[in-house]
Amino acid sequence: MIEYEKYREAGKIAGEALRIGIKSIKEGVSYIEIAEKVEGYIKERAELAFPVNISVNSIAAHFTPSFYDKNVFRKGDVVKLDVGAHVDGYIGDTAGTVEIGSNRYKNLIESAEKALYEAIRVVREGVKIEEIGIVIEKKIREYGFRPVRNLHGHSLERYKLHAGISIPNFSTKNKMILKEGQVIAIEPFSTDGDGIVVDGGIGNIYRLNKKSALTKSIKNKFYEFPFADRWLYEIYGEKTPLKISFLMKRRLISPYFKLVEIKNGIVAQAEHTVFVQKDGCEILTS
Repeated sequence: MIEYEKYREAGKIAGEALRIGIKSIKEGVSYIEIAEKVEGYIKERAELAFPVNISVNSIAAHFTPSFYDKNVFRKGDVVKLDVGAHVDGYIGDTAGTVEIGSNRYKNLIESAEKALYEAIRVVREGVKIEEIGIVIEKKIREYGFRPVRNLHGHSLERYKLHAGISIPNFSTKNKMILKEGQVIAIEPFSTDGDGIVVDGGIGNIYRLNKKSALTKSIKNKFYEFPFADRWLYEIYGEKTPLKISFLMKRRLISPYFKLVEIKNGIVAQAEHTVFVQKDGCEILTS
């Protein structure tokens, strides 16, 4: 099946890009260096499904460095790296967490990783989505932490990063049943905080709201996937900040807000994209 092979290829590329990124995150290294390294690897082999998310400590998701970002990693930082590649619109989405130079949050990171693999173990045709959430929450709470309840995994379809099905990280009453051939991203978030994230300001990631002559160049280059403000420098050069402001005022694009744990708790994340089969699932991003 052509679609399956393209999902596998995208997943393999995303998985390797994540490994390269995680290995390269060290004290004193800049956020932008990691973003460019990971995105560069993907662009040599496929296309970007979204900007590399680099979310540190209480930031859970939806942050990427801007063009002029000066942030560097520090000892003790808990860094989530979320990576997406696509091949002809078929997406691989994966994430991992690393702590820099210390082991204070070793158990927190492990709780997200173990919850991910517990969830993968139960995925198969016919499983109810509520069962996935139950095992994720149970494993995270076994470690003494809380799942982030308003962040979810998701189904994937061609050119659709979030294709309509949500995969919860906690116990719900969702009786929807998975079907063979579906592709889903499972992504537990674990925290020592309250388990809720809130908007924390613009995270330098945007989405296309409307197709128009003014956004044609964005649509042609990034399809309808999320894009980084720094990517727009390839189109608009030094006028990029003004162009972003112009397009936002006309509601042609809108920002993703970085998501911060409500009690400033530390957050860990683990994620794989899987292909649902009759008797289990295949990890596409390993």
